[in-house]
Amino acid sequence: MRKLILIASAAFLIPSVPASAHPEDESSARRGPSTAELARLAIQKLVEQKKLPASWTKATVSGFDYRDKNGRREYVVTYENTAIKAAAKRKLYVVMSTTGEFISAGHKLS
Repeated sequence: MRKLILIASAAFLIPSVPASAHPEDESSARRGPSTAELARLAIQKLVEQKKLPASWTKATVSGFDYRDKNGRREYVVTYENTAIKAAAKRKLYVVMSTTGEFISAGHKLS
């Protein structure tokens, strides 16, 4: 009985670890769609508007770049569509702002 009391007393003497010592992994928290996902939504909208062929909804990301243009920082997401026969039209460059807004899309990067 005396050992049990000593063990119980010792447990109260051990400093407890504050909850903030092991914060949740913030990187796993969902912050919203990625730039590539937002660019894909822009492609879907262009397809719906009949500005791009429907096969672009199945295109794959082949590159991601960051650039400065006219003093503005932008992301360029490159998609490749193997269903397009003309080599010059097989790539689509989708330009997005750093805040995730669609700027432009084209087969040539301007």
